[in-house]
Amino acid sequence: MSGTDNSVEILEEIRNLTKKKLFWQRISACCVGVIAAVVLGFAMIVIPQIEVTLNHINDTAVQAQDTLTEAQTMAEGITDASNNFNDLLNKNGDGLTSAVKSLTEIDFDGLNQAIKDLQDAVGPLASFMSKFR
Repeated sequence: MSGTDNSVEILEEIRNLTKKKLFWQRISACCVGVIAAVVLGFAMIVIPQIEVTLNHINDTAVQAQDTLTEAQTMAEGITDASNNFNDLLNKNGDGLTSAVKSLTEIDFDGLNQAIKDLQDAVGPLASFMSKFR
């Protein structure tokens, strides 16, 4: 009977090992279930927030593109204004140069002397006419 006792012991040991394996498999299954629930909950919370953030980023990118377009238009306007100013200076440069040259050629000492001579000549006549008032 020792052969049957031996096989009973082996069967009991197999049963005990199977119970331990089953226990650990249940714990593993519970852990996997908890992890899956956490990941699912996290996804349900985070994905809508990510979508909102991406929409904000898209709106901001569109606004940035519009701003860059406006800045480029403004820069082109400034360039055109600068070119127009250069054209104006080129067209009127000769006239301005001749006007400045004419002003520098005026003999201010001679002009002052002529004014003084005119005052000397007209002064006595003005005195004489003021007596008839």
